[in-house]
Amino acid sequence: MNEFLSLKILDKFKRIFEGFGIDYKLLRIILKTKLILDSRRAPVINTNQKKKDEEQTSLLKGYFMHLLFGAFLAFFIYFIKDEMIRMMYFSGAFFFMTTMYLISDFSFVLLDTKDKNILLTKPVDLRTVSLAKVLHILIYMFRLNTFIAGPSLIALVLSNDLFVIPIFLVELLLMDLMIFLVTAFIYLLVLRFFDGELLRNIINFIQILLTILVTVGYQIAIRMIDFTSLRNMEYTFNSSHYLNPILWFGAPFEIFYNRGESYLYVFTSLIIIVPLVSFIVYLSLGKKMESLLLKLEGEGKERPSKHWFENLVGFILNRDEISKQSFNFANAMFRSDRSLKLKIYPALSSGILLPVLMIFNMRVGGQEFKPSGYEYLYLYFNLLIFSSVFYLVKYSSAWKGSYVFISSGFKDFKNLYRGLMQSMAYRFFIPLIILNGLIFTLIFKFRFAGDIMILLLAGIAILPLMGKIYLEIPFSKPIEESNQRVSFDKFLLSLAIVAILAILHFYSYIIPMGRWIYVSVLTAGIPISWKFATPGE
Repeated sequence: MNEFLSLKILDKFKRIFEGFGIDYKLLRIILKTKLILDSRRAPVINTNQKKKDEEQTSLLKGYFMHLLFGAFLAFFIYFIKDEMIRMMYFSGAFFFMTTMYLISDFSFVLLDTKDKNILLTKPVDLRTVSLAKVLHILIYMFRLNTFIAGPSLIALVLSNDLFVIPIFLVELLLMDLMIFLVTAFIYLLVLRFFDGELLRNIINFIQILLTILVTVGYQIAIRMIDFTSLRNMEYTFNSSHYLNPILWFGAPFEIFYNRGESYLYVFTSLIIIVPLVSFIVYLSLGKKMESLLLKLEGEGKERPSKHWFENLVGFILNRDEISKQSFNFANAMFRSDRSLKLKIYPALSSGILLPVLMIFNMRVGGQEFKPSGYEYLYLYFNLLIFSSVFYLVKYSSAWKGSYVFISSGFKDFKNLYRGLMQSMAYRFFIPLIILNGLIFTLIFKFRFAGDIMILLLAGIAILPLMGKIYLEIPFSKPIEESNQRVSFDKFLLSLAIVAILAILHFYSYIIPMGRWIYVSVLTAGIPISWKFATPGE
C-alpha cells in the first residue's frame, strides 16, 4: 500500500514532536490506522457510487465532488470585482459547505470516544492519543481546503496578484478554526441539554440535506446567478455588519488593494480576536465535552406515547394482526435506519424539486409567466420518483435480521406487504403529495387543488401495482448493494403506469363530467387494487 503524503510531510517534523516528549513512532501508527480507515469509508455525498475494490477509490471520488464545488465557486467569484462582495460570497459558501462536510462526513471523528477506550487500556500516553485525534482533524481540514478553496485562490491570483496568497491562507486558517469551534459548540450545546439520540438525528439530517444539495442544488444555483449584475455589485457598510462574520473576511483585501476605512480595521481585528478567544473558551470546556460525549455511548430512550398517532393509523387501517405489526415494524425501521433514510429522502427530494424546476424554466428569459392550466401534470413525477422508494425498501443496514422470514416458516407475505405499503404511504407518499400541494398553492393559489386530490387518489390506487413490480422481502439486503442499477424493464413498466394515469387525468378535462368520472373510478379502484394487486401471493 502507498504511503500517505500527509504522513511523509509529518515525518519532517519528527524531531519537534520528540522534543515535546511525544512518542512519534506510536503517534504515526495511530494516525496511519485512522487514515486507512478513512480511505475505506465512502463519503456521504458519494453514496450513489458503486462500490469498488480499490481502497482509495471512494476517497478520491469524494474529493472529486469537493473539487467540483470548489471550481464552481471559483468561477462564480471570478466575475465579482468588489473585494468585499467577492469574499462575502466566498466565505459564506465556504463556511456553509465546509461545516456541512465536517458534520456529515467527519462527526464520527469529532465525537469518537472509542479510540481512547481501546488505546488507554494499553501503555499509551493520553497526550499521544489526543494529539493523533487533533492531527487527524487537521489533515481532513487541509484536504477540504485544498479542494474547496484551492480553485478560488487561483481565481483571486488571476484577478489580482500573488500578494493575495499569504492573506488568503491566513484567513483560511482562521475560517477553519471558526468552523471547527462552531461545530464543537453546537455539539456541546445539544449534548448539554439533550441526549445523544438527538445529536445523531441532527447529524443524519445534515447528511440528508448535503446529499440533496449536491444532487440537485446545482440546478437551482445555475438559474439564480446573474453574472452581469455580479460585476456591478458594490459593498455598502452598515453598523450591523459588525455582527456578521461572513463580511469580515473581505476587509484585509479591501485595505490592501483599495481603501482603509476605519470599519475595515475593526473587521480585520475581529477576524483574529473572535477565533482565538473562542478557542481559549473551547479549551476550558474540553473536560466537560469529554464527559458529555459519554451520552453517545448509550441509546436514546423513546417515550411509549411518542408515536401514538402512528399507532392509531395502524389500528384504523388494519384488522389483520400481521399487517398491523408489519405497519409498526416498517415505521420503526424507517425511523431508525439512518443509512436507509440517507438513500430515500434525497430520492424523494427530486419529486419536490422537478415540478418546481419545470415551472421555473418557463420563466427564464425575463418573460412573464402565464400558466397554461396543465402544470398539474408535472406532479405525476412524484409517482414515478416513488418507484425508487419501492426499490430501496428491500435494503437495510440491519439486513441480517431478515433470516427470520425464512427460518420461521412465515408465509403470509401479502399482509406483510400490505402493512409495509401502508407505512410507505403514511411516511413518504402522502407527505410528499401534501408538500407539493402546498408549493403549488403558493404559486397558483387554489387553481389545482382538485387536481392534487386526484393525484393523491391515483397514487394510493397504484401503490400495490408498483409493489407488484418492485417489492421483495423488505430490509433483507445490505444497504451497500442498493447502488446497483434498477432493471430497465421495471422502470419502463412503472413509467407506463404513471403515463396512463397522467393521460387519463388530462382527458378528464375534455370529457363532460370527466373529472367526476375519473375520481369515481379511482375511488372504486383503491379497495380493488389493494385487495387483488397487493404482492405476496
